[in-house]
Amino acid sequence: MGTEAIYVSDLSTSRHVFHNYHFCRGNSNRRKSRFGLILKGSGTYIYLNQKLKVVEGDVIFIPENIYCYSEWHGDPDIEVVYLSGFMHYENFKYAPQILDADNEIKTAILQISALLGGNQLDVLEAYSRFYKLLGAVIVKMTQGDFSFDKTLQTAIEYLTGHWNAAFSVADLAKACCVSESTIYHLFQRELGQTPVSFLNSIRINVAIEQLENTSQSISAISESVGFRSENHFRRVFADLTGMTPLKYRKAK
Repeated sequence: MGTEAIYVSDLSTSRHVFHNYHFCRGNSNRRKSRFGLILKGSGTYIYLNQKLKVVEGDVIFIPENIYCYSEWHGDPDIEVVYLSGFMHYENFKYAPQILDADNEIKTAILQISALLGGNQLDVLEAYSRFYKLLGAVIVKMTQGDFSFDKTLQTAIEYLTGHWNAAFSVADLAKACCVSESTIYHLFQRELGQTPVSFLNSIRINVAIEQLENTSQSISAISESVGFRSENHFRRVFADLTGMTPLKYRKAK
């Protein structure tokens, strides 16, 4: 680390709770670095050309400015707690990674999360404890520069930004300034799935949110998330979640 100072700004916390299955679309905006503790379930973070699989009990680090989405499965529940902040340090170049974290570090994450929801003095205490946490984990973290396929990044951002619009691979290829064949091979090589499969994951996640939070019919939800056929929607939903939309709604 040398003698350069490091400081953190805009420290915050969030807790994500889902049931059975969740696809997190991520975003293309500048976002904070995140330290996450997986309390329940398992998931896969997908960023650049890489996949990072996590299970219950893991502590994960995701650096800011990395476009990252994730897919989660629970048995039945999924729960993740994040501590997020902007890291100000010239050479803070760390790869997304699972940290070597003992129970003391995991407990510290939960305590800091609780303090950030308190009064002004609690928040000051949270910052103090976060610096101690950072000091404990940073010596074990792996630094590295990132290389990634910019076309894939453009394609992911296009799909996550246009998931509810009429879609064709030709439109996606045009947005990325490449051929349809290139797009197909890129998704298969880097993500192990087709562009349509990726898009369907996003749409099913939105459908899950509607099943949990609205009383809309299955047919209405199917149409609202972009499926022209309700039967196709049911098949894709079952393939991703292991149950039909109706069973999912009854089980939530």
